[in-house]
Amino acid sequence: MIKNLLALFLLISSVASVCATPVVLWQSDSPEGVSVRWDAAGPTISAEQCADFTGGGKIEVSVASCNSGAILLLTKGDWNGDLCPAVYPDNLTMPATVTFSLTPAQAKSARELGFIPFGDGYNISRISYVPSETEVDPDAIWFGSEDCRSEWKNIDLSAPLFADAKAGDKLVFVTSDRGPEVIMQPIIGNWGGIVLNSVDNPELFTTEGDLISITLTDQWADKLKEKGFVLQAYGVVINEIRLVTPGGDTTSIIGIGADSNNAPVEYFNLNGLRVGNPSNGIFIRRQGDKVTKVAL
Repeated sequence: MIKNLLALFLLISSVASVCATPVVLWQSDSPEGVSVRWDAAGPTISAEQCADFTGGGKIEVSVASCNSGAILLLTKGDWNGDLCPAVYPDNLTMPATVTFSLTPAQAKSARELGFIPFGDGYNISRISYVPSETEVDPDAIWFGSEDCRSEWKNIDLSAPLFADAKAGDKLVFVTSDRGPEVIMQPIIGNWGGIVLNSVDNPELFTTEGDLISITLTDQWADKLKEKGFVLQAYGVVINEIRLVTPGGDTTSIIGIGADSNNAPVEYFNLNGLRVGNPSNGIFIRRQGDKVTKVAL
């Protein structure tokens, strides 16, 4: 009976994911769209329109046309910084759709401030929001599916994502489909910064299941705040990048029942296997009725 209910739940969940439909936030009266230039930003999307935004959701901007070298980004509704990094899709076949995937922090910012398309050389015709189809970790600063199994790929992350970074925090790379040769090469401080290569500096990288992590030093944290970083990877699929503070609870489910404070503490890895002496990774911590996810 339980198995049947679980199967039904998974079926309903999968159908809901497939059926996630875009919510139109703005649409131009003309098929040519409206021009987005440095001196003429796109339409303002209010915080109220973003009330249902969550991490994992996507903002889709329909581009009717663009010039060579065009640039498009989303700025916060109060103009105090970017909501999403710039993209340069001048090699797309028009009309095209530019997608911005939201981290939990970006979704929260949109709910509070709204956003405005900004940049240069674009005509946009519609802005939509696609509800989240996947659960995104609260510590995620990037997510997607970058397939680096057969060639080098780059993931650029801008400095604002690291505003709270400090020594001792961990950059955690969630991977899958790892091949026989996996190379991770974060460039701390963007192009021209400090290169950390897993081949040349294996002692800097910790692997736990599908997670590969490095622990920040003061110098690296300062560089990230100033310039951000670029991840170069080969031989693996990158699904998510997190900035994790060790010892901090990233999620918490608190039950009601026995006194959890006096119960023995148990740790499990993300595959559900009990771990006797957890270290250098992300684990599920259970004490009585309290279950939390922690980074150690």
